[in-house]
Parts: sequence; C-alpha cells; structure tokens
Amino acid sequence: MRRSRLSWWPGLALAAALAWPGTLPAQYEAPPTPAAYALQGVTVVNADGSRLAGVNVVVRRGLIEAMGLDVVIPPDARVLEGDSLFVYPGIVDAQGSADYEFPEIEVDRSGIASWDPPRHVQSFMPHRKVVDYVTQTGPGLEEERQKGLVAAAVHPEGRLMPGRGTVLIFRKGPAVPEELVVRPVLGPTLSFRGAQGVYPSTLFAVIAFYRQTFEDARHHGAQVAAYGRDPEGLNAPAWDPDLDVMRELMGGESAFFAVDYGRDIQRVLGLAEEYGFVPVIVGGDEAWKVADELKARGTPVLVSLDFPEPERWKPDEDKPDEAEPTEPKPGNGNGEDEMDAAAQREKQRLEDIYSNAGRLSAAGVPIALTSGGGQADILEGARKAIEYGLSEEAALAAITATPASLLGLPGLSRIEQSRAATFIVTDGPLFDEETTIRYTFIEGALEVGKKARGTGEAPAVNVTGTWEMSIDSDMGSMSAKMVLTQEGAEFAGTMQSDFGESKIKDGVVSGNDISFTLVFAMGGESMELEFTGTAEGDKASGSSDGPFGSISWTAKRSGPGEEIER
Repeated sequence: MRRSRLSWWPGLALAAALAWPGTLPAQYEAPPTPAAYALQGVTVVNADGSRLAGVNVVVRRGLIEAMGLDVVIPPDARVLEGDSLFVYPGIVDAQGSADYEFPEIEVDRSGIASWDPPRHVQSFMPHRKVVDYVTQTGPGLEEERQKGLVAAAVHPEGRLMPGRGTVLIFRKGPAVPEELVVRPVLGPTLSFRGAQGVYPSTLFAVIAFYRQTFEDARHHGAQVAAYGRDPEGLNAPAWDPDLDVMRELMGGESAFFAVDYGRDIQRVLGLAEEYGFVPVIVGGDEAWKVADELKARGTPVLVSLDFPEPERWKPDEDKPDEAEPTEPKPGNGNGEDEMDAAAQREKQRLEDIYSNAGRLSAAGVPIALTSGGGQADILEGARKAIEYGLSEEAALAAITATPASLLGLPGLSRIEQSRAATFIVTDGPLFDEETTIRYTFIEGALEVGKKARGTGEAPAVNVTGTWEMSIDSDMGSMSAKMVLTQEGAEFAGTMQSDFGESKIKDGVVSGNDISFTLVFAMGGESMELEFTGTAEGDKASGSSDGPFGSISWTAKRSGPGEEIER
C-alpha cells in the first residue's frame, strides 16, 4: 500500500461530508491543486548568503510568478502559514542515492584465468549507465523532499569502474523514472579498489591497469580513425564502448574518482595530468592534506558527510568543565591508561575528518557537501562541519550552488522571479539545530515537511483520556472523538469520526505544546495528517495546514482514556 503524507484531509472530508453524507465518493481520491501558493513576509536567503527580509512570494504554474516587498497576494492563492519563515535554495546532493538495479551477471569462476578475467568480473564496465536501470519514481522520494533535497547525482557502486552516473530532480508526481532525469549521463566513477580474486587486485596493479587501458583506448581510436579514412586492406575495428569512454576521458571529460587518502588523491591528479581527464574527488577525507595541489588545479571535492563515530574517544567527557575543574581522568575517560594513546589518535583522526571541509574551503578548493551516497543527513553533517571550522556561508554554497554548478544545473539554486519555483522554506536559519523544513517546492509542486515535534520541554499536561473534538474549516465543520494514552512525553491513540476509526501516532507533549499524526484510509490508500496545538487542563486547540483554507480544531476531555497498544 503506497503511503503519502497529505495535509488536505479535513477540508476535503468536510466538503465530501457536506455534499454526500456517508461513504466518501471515489472521485475524491486526490485533492485539487490550488491555483497558486503564496508566502508572506518571508526572508529570502540566496546561495551566496545575501538576503532580503519581508518578501512576498507567489508560485503559479511551476514558476515564481512574483517576488518582492510590495507584491500583492492574489485572492486565488493558498497562503502557506508560518511565522518568521525563511526561503533558501533547495539542497542538491552531488553524491546521493535513488533506486536503480544493474543486472546481475552470473559467473563461473572455475573457468576464469585470474590474470585474464572478463571485464564484468573485474568490475570494469564504464559504458554502463545508471540512467538505463533507474527504477525510482517521484512518490518514493517523499522523505528526501521533506529533508529539503531537490536533486541528486546518483553514481554507480562497485570496484574499479562500475559505470556512469546520472542526475535526478526529485519531482513529486512522476511515476515513470525517466521523468525524473535532468542530466542523463555523468562522467564515469573510478576508484583504486581492485577486483576480487583476479587482476587487477592491488593498488599497484590497478594503476597499471588504468594506464594500459588508456593506451589501449588511444590505439583503438587510431584504428577507428584509420579505417574511417581508408578501409582498404583493413578489417573493421570492433565496437568497444568501454574504450570509447576512456577516449572521452582523454578528451577532457570529468571522472568522479572515489578516494580518501591524500597520497591517493595525488595519484589521481597525476593520472589526470598524464591522460587529460578532469578529476572530481569523491569522499576525500584527507583532501585537506593536499589542498594546495587541489586549488592549483581547480579540482573540486565532493566531501562526504558520512562521518565515522568515535569508538575510544568520548567527546563529551573530553570537554573541560569550566564550572567545576577536576583532576584529569586517566585514559581520557576510557577507564584504562593504555587506552589513552589510542583515544588521542582517534580524536585527532576524527577531528581532521570533521574539519576537512572547513580547511578546503579556507584554502580556496571548490567543495560540495554530500550524503555519501545517501548514508548521512546533509544538514546534520553540515552542522558538524560548521562546528569544526566551515563558515555558514560556505556551507550554504556547498549544498546548493556549488553542487548544482558541478552537475551542470546552475539555475537550480537561483531564487528569482520567472524561474522554476524550486526552493525550501524553513522556520528559522537553515543551520540552527531547532530549525525544521516546513515546505519544499520543486518546480512549483509542494511537499509539506515534517514539523518539529515540540521544543524538548518537560510535559506540563497529561493528555490521557477521551476527548470530544471539533474540526472547522472554510468548508464546514465535523465532529470526532479521540482516545489518548500518554507515557512520559509521548502519546498515541485513536480517532473516531464519520469516516471510521483512524490511528493517532507520534504524539509528543512539550510544555503545553502538543503535536500528533493522524493516519487514515482514503481511496484505498494510507494517508497522514499532522496536527499541532496546545493543551491546558481538559481543553486543547490547534490547527493544521490545508489547501482549502484555514483549518482549526478544538477538543474537550470528557472522560478517562482506555489502554491501547502502541
């Protein structure tokens, strides 16, 4: 069953209830899209850090129709609610992830000579393209859009040269994978990871293999050219798509080289100078060690935010307590003297990785911050990089304009009138810990984000009990009954209405603030709607965003709750 997160149910349900009491008609399986969206009095922050406060933004037919201080909100626009909202370019992940599946080739290794294996056993298949095997669709990218991701480069995984990547824009609607593709083919992915059990398996062998393959491609190209000039007396050269890719590299195409160590990065730069390709370093944990060389060649680094976690070093215990100084603990908090040196070495190694982006940026090396192939949360990782020296301005560029430009889509990060409405809306400065993404627009299509659930305060109320609820919108009113059970700061329960019983989950109480998600069935699908509000004593009230206008709710506790399974 496909799951989607929608905020239109109360208005739609009310419209259906007022027009046709009883069962919801089948034609209301999807909500009508508003003619336009509007944001009032927001602060627009561009990729270069420049900002303008008090701006009105109108989105219509996929474009930013109007944007400015004096823009009038049209009457047919749905105004998106929220106080002190910020508009930023969408996040572009230069090493992201999406669903694709290369066909598996069955191999009988018993008949393979280890010194002369077929290319698919070596994982040398640069002709192979991710775009030909993408299975990702728009509905499956909901969670990524809620995190502010608007586009990603998807590079193939594997050893040696597994293939060529693609760039997808995370459009909301398309069910056909091809409709997500904005740049079908990127340069090939390379690494120094050798083949398993066959040549080339060692670093020395891999480098020799690359050099030999470049020379083979050069020779093959000469054969093709000679046959093209005069085929007399010559056999037609065989088509070799892998060597074709190698020749394209020698013609100046980009190669995405996955390496971490400084010495390996120098090897990549040497190969690039020798054979003419344009290197892009992917990962680059030790890129800071060769920052001067990278800057001199203008080589960009896709810095992975998939940071390793400490095992011996304990950062919290390592911080000095300014209020109550104490004697230093042996072992740096690890409990054993002999662990101290290991913990110190780990601390140095991890701090070097955390500060890598900041050092590269300060040295003038172009960087993009990435999820490391979908392994890390970009905003969370960016905050860590900022903590260790990267400026917020550089971090913003590294998740928006720089990756967009590297992937050949510079307009993707521009927030301007008449351009595609692709941006994110937050309820605070992007890199603040408490900030959440309220809305993501991709070419005018709206995705409602996951709102922050409370502020972390201790609960000031217990909502356990039976509540009589009234939901009001511009379309009318309807009644419901909630049965809630709270444990600590969390609660769950059920809601009974004219449309049957629905589940309440992810309830959180923070002070007097409450939030919860209603899960209900409509049109054969499981759908979710987020409620926020306040509760005091036996009364509660709040709101929920919806395209049918203002939606509000009130509730009064009428009796004790019932134990429910959560």
